[in-house]
Amino acid sequence: MRKWLNWVALVVVFSIACGFLANWQFSRRETRLASIELVEENYSQPPTSLAQVLGSQGFAVPEASWRSVSLRGEYLSDFALLVRNRPNNGQPGFEQIIPFQTHDGRVVFISRGWLPTGSRQDSPDFVPKAPSGDLEIVGRLIASEPKFDRGAPTGQIASINVDLANQITKLNAIPSGYLRLVSESSKAPTGVKPMPTPSIDEGNNLSYALQWMLFAVMAVLALIWRIRRDRQLASGTKSTPGKKSRAKLDEELEDSVTRAK
Repeated sequence: MRKWLNWVALVVVFSIACGFLANWQFSRRETRLASIELVEENYSQPPTSLAQVLGSQGFAVPEASWRSVSLRGEYLSDFALLVRNRPNNGQPGFEQIIPFQTHDGRVVFISRGWLPTGSRQDSPDFVPKAPSGDLEIVGRLIASEPKFDRGAPTGQIASINVDLANQITKLNAIPSGYLRLVSESSKAPTGVKPMPTPSIDEGNNLSYALQWMLFAVMAVLALIWRIRRDRQLASGTKSTPGKKSRAKLDEELEDSVTRAK
């Protein structure tokens, strides 16, 4: 009986852990579905003005994420930054971000696109300059990224964290978000590759959650089978592998005695 209680305790703990892991996967799926819903709702909307995507503390994210925003002004190319560790289609590289100042004096960081890692590995071989002068651009709003606890060489940044970018450039760009370039009024080539479109693949969180639930069920069924088997062995109604039950032995003994008579 004590052995069974130990097994019961183990299965209970294991099942609870599986339940937590399943709920964690369900939670991740809900977050992913919310992100997909934002993409599907906002990505195809026509460009709007900057004022329409601003909130009380900066950009209205995440609710306005992936909305197209039209701006007119000029790039502040002297404050361009390269974002490190930005893979694209399996290739290592950098993302170029440049602040853009609108006619009313507001500053927005713009991700112009992707550049492959160069031969020296710590920077691209060629970094294109943004077009100068008055421009009209369209970009999609993306929430500011987390600030990573690691440094970067001069002119580079570990993530597109607007607060950190403001510290580096000494600017006062609109916080909480940036724009990913869609188009520029300049006819000159951008010199960078466009960033990939957002994925709307749900991922495997649902299947992982169901797997954890299945593991819990399997553990309970295994425990039930083990307890039932031990009780059968204890009562003599089931023999252990390679051994005969007491009932079977008594039956064979009776048969041998009968044959001897």
